[in-house]
Amino acid sequence: TNPQVTLNNDYYFRACFIDPFQGTVMANYAFKKGAKKVAIVQEVSNDYAVGLAKFFKEAFEKLAGAGSVIEVANYQTGDKDFTAILTNIKAKNPDAIFAPGNFTESALVIKQARQLGITCPFLGGDTWETQEFIDVGGKDVEGVFFSSAFDREKAMTNEAKKFMSEFTKEYKDKEPSAFNALGYDSYLIAYDAMKRAGTDDSVKIREAIANTKDLECVTGKTNFDKNGDPIKSAIIKTVTSGKFKFVDVVNPK
Repeated sequence: TNPQVTLNNDYYFRACFIDPFQGTVMANYAFKKGAKKVAIVQEVSNDYAVGLAKFFKEAFEKLAGAGSVIEVANYQTGDKDFTAILTNIKAKNPDAIFAPGNFTESALVIKQARQLGITCPFLGGDTWETQEFIDVGGKDVEGVFFSSAFDREKAMTNEAKKFMSEFTKEYKDKEPSAFNALGYDSYLIAYDAMKRAGTDDSVKIREAIANTKDLECVTGKTNFDKNGDPIKSAIIKTVTSGKFKFVDVVNPK
């Protein structure tokens, strides 16, 4: 999801939205829900988390003004004790906390925040959409909000219905995640381009992918911008009763 992946790489394409959009989506959502001052807790050794935090901060300060991000706290991948940074944040009383990072560390941050009496909403990115996030966080991650590329309740394309039908046959007790859907879409994008190109010539297949128009995929219709990034909507989800639940759809501008 980092914008650098496709930038100046003519043969790179992706099925997922990128971090500037994802960070902006969550900043807009926090502001829309009434947050006037927020804190950021970022996994500073994780490029994904740092990038998402940067774009969130820029977008939120445009909405709420300079100084509206009252704290940016850092931790390292693998850390287990977040008491010091959370105690500092609690004293500043934010309206919301944006905490992008790996699912394990993020869940522990939220868990320890609740134990310290921090009650404001937590927001994050698409890495939270794994069962392990709920397994680690338990009841403490109930009510968090995060961005995602897919939700089965809003999977309305014919391709999505086909995907859901086959997925549930193969994995009877498993809920499909955005990662499952995006993997499937990546295959569809490549396959469709090969069919249209009518050849195994890599240059012509690359041109066909770039010229993809309204391809019906699981996560919606797919088109690409000049960098090879898809123009598509984001889903906002929450955790309710130990399950990921749909909240809203945010369309690209």
